[in-house]
Amino acid sequence: MKTANFLKMMILFLAVGITSCSSNSTDDGGGTGGGGTNGVTLESSKTRVYDNTLVNFTVRDASGAIVSSQAVITVDGTPITGTSAILTGVGTKSVQATLGSDTSNTVSVNVINPSYSTKALIEDYTGAWCGWCPRISQGIIDVHNMSGGEDVIAVAVHNGDAMAFPLEASMRSQFGVTGFPTGILNRDARWASVSGDAMNISQPMQLLNTVKPVGLAINSSVSGSTVNATVKVGFDLDQTGMKLVVVLLENGVVAAQTNYTSNFGGGSSIPNFVHNDILRASFTDIFGDAIPADQQVGGGVYSVDLTANASANSTDWDVVAFVVGATGEVVNVQKATVGTNKDFD
Repeated sequence: MKTANFLKMMILFLAVGITSCSSNSTDDGGGTGGGGTNGVTLESSKTRVYDNTLVNFTVRDASGAIVSSQAVITVDGTPITGTSAILTGVGTKSVQATLGSDTSNTVSVNVINPSYSTKALIEDYTGAWCGWCPRISQGIIDVHNMSGGEDVIAVAVHNGDAMAFPLEASMRSQFGVTGFPTGILNRDARWASVSGDAMNISQPMQLLNTVKPVGLAINSSVSGSTVNATVKVGFDLDQTGMKLVVVLLENGVVAAQTNYTSNFGGGSSIPNFVHNDILRASFTDIFGDAIPADQQVGGGVYSVDLTANASANSTDWDVVAFVVGATGEVVNVQKATVGTNKDFD
């Protein structure tokens, strides 16, 4: 009888011990890492977005299976319809999901306003020998005379004259330039003309009507023939595949320009034509230096120090910096006179 009672007591102690051990080893996630209670996990397609942006959410059960359609997702405590929501109002949104009686981890989505103005790039393939090239020269002036037109930044890539850029042929090949003049907008589209004398002014201006997730700042100085530049790239949102191009431009070079247009007073030659925005040197690879992947983070700033040789006899220089995406298209641009500090704008 004593033996039977002893066995019963031992079985009871073992049962209590096993139950206690199982309870202590359960990880409910607590909303601080993986899933919430009982392993329900909420994922967000984005965690930093512009105001009025659609964000998609995914709910998984403890086994990792997607159960989004069975769950209720709330943003700041208010249930949404379906598994996506347009987030409005600047600030941090708290998102959770419930599946039955189980609650997921909390996902925070930061909603922001754009930080940077949008600028655009015209690369003008030109030459002093080119009679139709004053069409684009006049077009650039016309754009800059528009309200906000100074945000369209020109770079003159010369061919076959004393201002020729050494890598001009490589650039022509890269961007499919087969004749002069040719204007390339944001390294993506050809600038269209409307006549032998005029360009389509609205085309580059329309490029300013979009929001860009990156911006640039330039601080430069000159020592002898060396230009030093610190270029910063700011990121509103996470990016991938971005490259940085930084070039040195010269202004105010007076040289005769062949002219087949009626611009600049007409005449077959403009003897004292003032050439501006002349591409003279590149601080980076002309097609871009890769920005480190871990620097392309929303809310972050990438900074790099660069140098270039200002070999021409001039004191009128500009630094132009621009970011290109994975496809080579310009994302945003900045310009600053050498010796000045141009902050993000």
